[in-house]
Amino acid sequence: MSNPLSLYQIFLRWLLLPLVVVLLVGSLMAYQFSLHAAMKVLDLGLYDNALDLSKQIQKGPQGLVINLPPAALQMLQENNDDQVIYAAWDHSGHVFSGNSRLWRPQPSSASGQPVFEDLNFEGGILRAVYTQGMIGDQPYFIAVAQTLHGRNRLSDGLFANILVPEALLLLACIAILLLGIRRTLVPVYQLRKDIGQRSANDLRPLEERTAPIELRPIIHGINELLQDLSLSFASHRRFIADASHQLRTPLASLSSQLEVALEHPPQDLRPLFIDLLATTRRSTHLANQLLSLARLEHTEASMIECVQVDLQQICREVAVDFVARAEQQQVELIFEPTPLSVFGSPLMLRELLGNLLDNALRYTPEKGRVLIRLSQGDQDHAGQLIIQDDGPGVPATELGKLCIPFHRVSGDQTPGCGLGLAIVQEIVRLHAAQLHFTCPQSGGGLRVEVSFHPQKASTKVDVDFPIR
Repeated sequence: MSNPLSLYQIFLRWLLLPLVVVLLVGSLMAYQFSLHAAMKVLDLGLYDNALDLSKQIQKGPQGLVINLPPAALQMLQENNDDQVIYAAWDHSGHVFSGNSRLWRPQPSSASGQPVFEDLNFEGGILRAVYTQGMIGDQPYFIAVAQTLHGRNRLSDGLFANILVPEALLLLACIAILLLGIRRTLVPVYQLRKDIGQRSANDLRPLEERTAPIELRPIIHGINELLQDLSLSFASHRRFIADASHQLRTPLASLSSQLEVALEHPPQDLRPLFIDLLATTRRSTHLANQLLSLARLEHTEASMIECVQVDLQQICREVAVDFVARAEQQQVELIFEPTPLSVFGSPLMLRELLGNLLDNALRYTPEKGRVLIRLSQGDQDHAGQLIIQDDGPGVPATELGKLCIPFHRVSGDQTPGCGLGLAIVQEIVRLHAAQLHFTCPQSGGGLRVEVSFHPQKASTKVDVDFPIR
C-alpha cells in the first residue's frame, strides 16, 4: 500500500500541475501566434513586391515586358539572408520575365485576390504569392517567392519575447503558489504542533475561535474528547484520594494494635506478631507508593504549585528523618550543604529526596556511606542534587530500566516494592528537570543526579502524598 499524501502534496498535485499544463499550452499557443504573425509579415512583404512589379509592367511591340532597372532587380533578389525570385506571364502562359518554374495555370483566385502558398523549390521551402492584373484589355500574372529564413528568425524572436515573460510568470506563480499553500496550512501545522507537544495528562482544550472554519469541527471534536478524558481522570483522582484514606486508616490501626500487642505478647505469639507488624509496614509502604505513583502519573506540570524553594533546607530536614535509620544500619550519612534555590513544589521535592535516600540506604552495606551533595548551576541549569551510595551498583545494561515500576535488577534480594525510582522520575518530569544514573568506575555504588532548569512554573493546585 502506498503512503498517503500530505495536504501539502495534495494541494501541489491539484494546483501546481494544472498550472504548469496551462502555461505549457499557453506557450504552444504563443509559438503558433508568433509563427502566424511572422507569416503575415512575410506575406505582406511578398504582396508589396508583387504590387511593385505590377507597376513596372508595360505593353511593348512583342507583348508585355517589365521595365525593371538592374539595381532594382538586384535589390529585389537580395533581401537580407533570403533569396527572392519572381515570374511574370501573360494569359497565354508565356513567361516574359523572371523564373519560369514559378509558372502556374490560373494561379489566382476567382475573385482576383492574391493567393499565398508554400512551394517545394529546389529542395527547399519557399513562400509564394500569386496575383493578377490588367494592362489595357490584356491580363497578366505575377508570382513572387522568398525563402523562410527571415520569417523563422522573426517568429523565433517573437516567441522568445513571449516565452521569457511567460517563464518568469510561471516561476512567480509557482513561488506564490508554494508560499500561499504553506501559509494556508500554517493553522494545520500549528494544530499538529500543539497536539504533539502535549503530554498524556495535558487535557486543556485547544483554541477553537481563532482556527479556520474548516478546522473548527475537528478541533471541536478533539475538545469534546479532551473534556471526556478530563472528567474521567478527575474521577480517577477522586478514587485515588478516597482509596488513599480508606487504605491508610485500617493499615495504621493494624500497625498500632500490633505494636501494642508486642509490649506484652505471649511468648509463643511474639514471632508471629513481629512478622505481622513487618508485613503490615511493608503493605503500608507499598500502598503509599502505589497511590503516590498513580497520582503523579495523572498530574500535569501546570497543575502543581511551584514556588522558590530552598533546596538546601529541604535536604537538611529530610536527611534528619533518615539519621536514625542510617545509625541503625551503621551507614554514614554525609551531607555537603551548598546554598541552592530552585522553582518547584516543596512537598514533591521532599518526596523525591525521601525516595532517593530510602533507595540508597536499602542498598548500602554496613560501614558504607551515603552522600547528599548540592552544586550550583549555570545558564542551562539552576543546580544539581546528587545522591551517591556505596552499594553493589547496577550493571550498565540495567541503568535505563531503573525507573520502570516493579522492575528489579537480576539477582537483587533487597526488600522493596520497586516503585521509589518510578515516583522520582514522575516528580522530575513535573519539574521539567533531568534524571541521570551512573555507576562510578572506581568501585560499586550508584550515583543519581537531578538537574533543575532555571524556569518558573505557573501556580496551580498542589498534589498531596501519602505519609510514609
